[in-house]
Amino acid sequence: MERAPSLLQSILPIIILMVFISLNVVLTPDNTLSGANQLALILASSVGVGIALYNGVTWARIMDKIAETVVSALPSILILLIIGMLSGTWMLSGIVPTMIYYGLEFISPSVFLPAAIVLSALISLVVGSSWSTIATIGVALMGIGTALGFNEAVVAGAIISGAYFGDKISPLSDTTTLASAVTKVPLFTHIRYMMQTSIPSFVISVVIFIAISIFGGAVADGGSSNTIQEAILSSYNVSPFLLIVPLIVIWMIYKRYPTIIVLIIGAFLGAGAALIAQQDMIISLAGTTGFTASGAYEVVTQAMYTATVPSVTGGEVDSLFRTGGMAGMLNTVWLILTSMVFGGVLEAGNFLEAIIIRIAKKVKSAPAAVTTVTGTTLLFNLVSGDQYISIVIPGKMFAPLFAKLKLRPQLLSRTLEDSGTVTSVLIPWNTCGATQAAILGVATMAYAPFAFFCYLSPIMTLVYVWFNIKIKPLRSDEVEDREVN
Repeated sequence: MERAPSLLQSILPIIILMVFISLNVVLTPDNTLSGANQLALILASSVGVGIALYNGVTWARIMDKIAETVVSALPSILILLIIGMLSGTWMLSGIVPTMIYYGLEFISPSVFLPAAIVLSALISLVVGSSWSTIATIGVALMGIGTALGFNEAVVAGAIISGAYFGDKISPLSDTTTLASAVTKVPLFTHIRYMMQTSIPSFVISVVIFIAISIFGGAVADGGSSNTIQEAILSSYNVSPFLLIVPLIVIWMIYKRYPTIIVLIIGAFLGAGAALIAQQDMIISLAGTTGFTASGAYEVVTQAMYTATVPSVTGGEVDSLFRTGGMAGMLNTVWLILTSMVFGGVLEAGNFLEAIIIRIAKKVKSAPAAVTTVTGTTLLFNLVSGDQYISIVIPGKMFAPLFAKLKLRPQLLSRTLEDSGTVTSVLIPWNTCGATQAAILGVATMAYAPFAFFCYLSPIMTLVYVWFNIKIKPLRSDEVEDREVN
């Protein structure tokens, strides 16, 4: 006979996870993504399995839930591997070095950080995808920022802040349409209501990056960036024609082609560009005296699946152009899989449901409701490892409560995005946090303090509800319509 878990039983696996993660950060900071956090997730999952079995949950149910959550993460894992392919061919072909070269030519250090957040936001708004924006334009901006001497964590924070703002308010975004669908709010009603909190959060973030640019200390001088440009020119054939490839990718994403297909095409277009534009680089990496089909095949395919370091200067500048291919993403894949196991165990044991039911019983007002949803989405991001779960489950769970309190459904949909979508990238073992750390080469805990938009957004939604800013209850006729639907 299956028993409902107690509150202590429900929170114990989460406490165990937090304890081990904290120990990893303090004692083994260099190994958090290469095994330590994965082990923490397995240990916490083991505790959860023991409690679930004690409560009468069958082993078959536990395994079914684990399999279900792992399957839900497979698209993210496949995208991650293909991004590894794309980053390899785009670096080998000179696409990213070309973007870095022209970026250093036209972007002044004094405006780089605000330019990075605004450019990332615009691209993400157009394509509707933070992941695609970060994997393409974001990688180039990281190179430019590093060349200009900015702290890489600050640069990553600017890129992520812009990308997640643009994604959040784009009608092409999957999370935006998902939040709208789950709460049965028309898409553009949801976006308009969400912009009330998103725009102030974004403006504040831009102002902070402007302040960092002005008061944050010196960056590399012009001579340093000139050295990097000269190094690029010495090894790559730089041409504006190489920018056609990212423009094609952005156009395809805008036209709503499937992300996986777009990234695969982008990777192979990069491979083709390498064969045409960077034959000298390929000859150098192949170690041959001339351009051969076998040497080209070996170099291009290796760029897709393993570490590739084009020799640009033979010094530290080479690290700017280092890529890991698909192999470079495997630690992140491992992390995502173990986080999905943990989420499946919690779902099988009904632990999250037990926690949320106890909290929801005490909710009697709009501020309490929004605060509860904000905390719940953060909890799901922490323990399920997937931002979609943090939108879908709380959205379905709290819709009746919002209707009972006569709160507009767009208040719920906005809260789901203000807290669920954007905080996912701040958690190292969440699919979003793990993926962006792998793409940008910056640890999640390093860039998180500088991803200002991602925590200003949930703060702003709480400020609005607690100070009753544009929080209007449903009219009686609207309540009837919601009940009928």
